Amino acid sequence: MNRLTQTALALTLASGVWVSAQKPKPGVSATPVAAPAAQDSKGDAQASSAPSAQTSPEDLIARRAVPYRPTISRDPFSAPSDAEPSTRGDMVDDIAVKGVIKKEGKFFAVVTDSRGNVRFLPSGYKFRDGEIVSVDDKAVTFHQWDPNSTVRTQYKTITKTFKREEGKR
Repeated sequence: MNRLTQTALALTLASGVWVSAQKPKPGVSATPVAAPAAQDSKGDAQASSAPSAQTSPEDLIARRAVPYRPTISRDPFSAPSDAEPSTRGDMVDDIAVKGVIKKEGKFFAVVTDSRGNVRFLPSGYKFRDGEIVSVDDKAVTFHQWDPNSTVRTQYKTITKTFKREEGKR
């Protein structure tokens, strides 16, 4: 019981010192008062955790203005610009299938996108709203889903045959 009383007394004095340091009384200096040292079970004195003499109580409770620095480069409530979709990938509807090549036993679809870039794509290639399911010597088959949805199990199957080159007869 004696140890419990000593611990309660030490905690009461330490909290009283902290409260008195937060609200200085009129006519009394605002310097923190050191609390008496608490004793552990062996009777040795321990240092209490009092604020350092370098830090004033006003510095501890002072309000500081924190400037707002937004990190979003565009307004989230506005419609996306024309530049953003070009960086996110192509849509299945924007792809024109020109032909097929066979390399090392594997078929690659020769496609052009809306910007005129020609690429050789294998089956399994993913677009923004779909993927290439199969490539054979007559057509390319796509699975297309809604680009604004996370559900990939509901899709429609699109088969695109090869387009004839423009300007060649």
